[in-house]
Amino acid sequence: MAIYHYDGSQKTPPNYVGIRVAVSINGKLHQKWFKGKNADVKKAESIERQWKFEQQLHKTTRVRERKELVKNSAYVTGVAGIKMKFVVSKKKKGKKVYRSYAPVFIVSGSVNSQRFAKNFNIKRFGFDMAWFKACQFAAEKYGSTLFDKMVVKKPSVEQFKIIYRWQTKQGLDIPVHRMPDELL
Repeated sequence: MAIYHYDGSQKTPPNYVGIRVAVSINGKLHQKWFKGKNADVKKAESIERQWKFEQQLHKTTRVRERKELVKNSAYVTGVAGIKMKFVVSKKKKGKKVYRSYAPVFIVSGSVNSQRFAKNFNIKRFGFDMAWFKACQFAAEKYGSTLFDKMVVKKPSVEQFKIIYRWQTKQGLDIPVHRMPDELL
């Protein structure tokens, strides 16, 4: 709730009687104080509605223009929420542990406080189809209007050479035959 009622008993502000309207719009706090016991509640509610509307406009604009910033990471695809890397899966048979590596697109994030993560195996689907499925899944989660923009931003399959070097330097023993078929 963005409307706060003060009856003088609160610690902050001390001995203050009135109403405060506070809404954060685009990272900036907007607030207005109404002093006195007979403060205009309807005016406060009107200002709150107006600021909540502005807040929603800025939020939808940020979501619509959302794109991943270029970072110094090999895993970046250029689409927020989709990464590409080799994923390790471990299987145990008796006392022996087997590691399997798969090149995947990873779609992860959260919507309405619900976390999600899903991998799309490039060896299984092929590079183009795995990208399509990853974008399709991301569009279902974030909003279907973003699908066309995501599909167009498909990264180069050559980026897996960089990822391969990066992850082998980190100590993973990825066999060369686990590279995407388009590179072999």
